Amino acid sequence: MEIRPLTQAEQKYAYEQSMQIRGQTGSIGVMHGGYKSDREFYSRFYDLNERWKTGEFEEGLQNFLNIVSSDKDGFMRNLDTMREYTSCHPQNAFPAKEGTEYGFRADTEKYAYVMRCNPVKENDNVEIHCYVKEWLDKHISNAEKGIRFINSRYDELFRIEDGEKIVITDIGGEKSEYVCRYIDEYHTEVGNHLYHICQFAEIMERNGSEYAPVEPEPVQTEEKEQGQEEKTEGTLELKTQFGTTENVTLTVNTYVDNNSLYVGMTTAGDGFPEPYCDITVNLLTSVPPYCAFVDTNNMPELEDFLVKNGIAEFTGLMQQSGYCIYPLYLFDAEKMRGLCPDGMAAYEQENGLDKKQGKKEKSR
Repeated sequence: MEIRPLTQAEQKYAYEQSMQIRGQTGSIGVMHGGYKSDREFYSRFYDLNERWKTGEFEEGLQNFLNIVSSDKDGFMRNLDTMREYTSCHPQNAFPAKEGTEYGFRADTEKYAYVMRCNPVKENDNVEIHCYVKEWLDKHISNAEKGIRFINSRYDELFRIEDGEKIVITDIGGEKSEYVCRYIDEYHTEVGNHLYHICQFAEIMERNGSEYAPVEPEPVQTEEKEQGQEEKTEGTLELKTQFGTTENVTLTVNTYVDNNSLYVGMTTAGDGFPEPYCDITVNLLTSVPPYCAFVDTNNMPELEDFLVKNGIAEFTGLMQQSGYCIYPLYLFDAEKMRGLCPDGMAAYEQENGLDKKQGKKEKSR
């Protein structure tokens, strides 16, 4: 049984669905689980359609649970292993209301098991939503057509993707936003209500209301663009894996146990510097001067950030630690001196390096 990351379209089905979508996707039930202690996993199953809860289905679900919770290499065997595994697999991550969550899917010939877990929560941090595979895949494929919005004369006004929002402006000018879900070509859910697309148009026209798609918020506003010139020297832009942009600065220090290079990142939250992330990780391995392993497992966007800003280059070397594999990067000494003069001075002094050296040290 192959276990893979959820696609973006599949992520929506890792949550509770409406009655209409449950019927469209062949939803069988959902298993809630978590950890009573660090080593004891508990679960409870809620039936949604007993007609599909066959012995074959239950065997597939149990096989899936056995794989992910096996004592040998199951990443869900306890809370610590789940946290370690998810931190090393950012490709499974997606933003959610309760922070970053991680999604997985496993299939048998007839059934699909869609799992979502939140390693930060202590309890009830695992859900497995179970579907008839053929029905789920067909619904997801159909939903790719998007949701049509028309007027009462059946003229198409616009389309949005499944799960996006519309804004309704009533006759008094008050605006309300609603998430919309695809049901079929002629039906959609707007908020918690099911409509035929023509019925929805007629209701809006009768009430004197207008409706339009909610435009995605721009990553960078005009006000921010105008303020770019006011950024302090050494401030860089980080494009995050979630599509946002952060203004960050770098910090340099040494690891206590081996004096190797530490590079961190800070951001100005509410005008005050706050730690944002650790760019490097300490694997207790001897590395050449100005080199460090980069934490691409928690933040895969770091490699692009380092290379595009001319901060570091990949050496071609990798090292595994637990479930994670870390690339070794050579940091540009001159660039780092300009970004973090005090930190670099301390690092070079601690390691007996020539501060006046203008060229990059070459790893051997």
